[in-house]
Amino acid sequence: MYKLYKSGNLYSLQIGDKSIPKDPGNRDYQQFIQDVAEQGIGIVEGPDVVEPSYAELRAQEYPSYADQFDKIYHEGVDAWKEEIQTIKDKHPKTITGGTTIGAVPNWVQEAADNWTHNKQLREYVDAVERLELDTVVASEDIPATVEVYNSETDSMDTVPNPVIVKDEEERAAAQTVVDATPQSVIDSIVN
Repeated sequence: MYKLYKSGNLYSLQIGDKSIPKDPGNRDYQQFIQDVAEQGIGIVEGPDVVEPSYAELRAQEYPSYADQFDKIYHEGVDAWKEEIQTIKDKHPKTITGGTTIGAVPNWVQEAADNWTHNKQLREYVDAVERLELDTVVASEDIPATVEVYNSETDSMDTVPNPVIVKDEEERAAAQTVVDATPQSVIDSIVN
């Protein structure tokens, strides 16, 4: 499983002991995107989200001691208590803080979808090129069958020509790729 880390607006990831930068030129990052495309977003754990506790939130908002003493001196203890109570009400003790796992950012799925699109596009182009090649069967120089020695029967058997069989299998596989390619991928080809 991959773990995402976020520092400011920068992401990195880790798998095992290996730290990987978010860099499309990095081979490990490319493998990460391929893994997500092939295995799904479930192999990625979002970055840690640190939620501060009520004490930390209050501490950020309390005025300095000097300002608090000044308030007591100039406005009285009741005014000071009111100001402090407002902060306490804003951040009740029920806010316990802690660390949770954040959502995986959208850019991960977008990169995986882009990888899948490009893979399908390459496979489609290769398959179309394969189908455009002349079929071996059309060649008059290649016989439809060949004779091979059968050691079990100690005789010659007539079998379909392996060259033709291979050609037909490759063409069938190419046609399967063409038939399975999403229309959006086909439409993305620039003529």
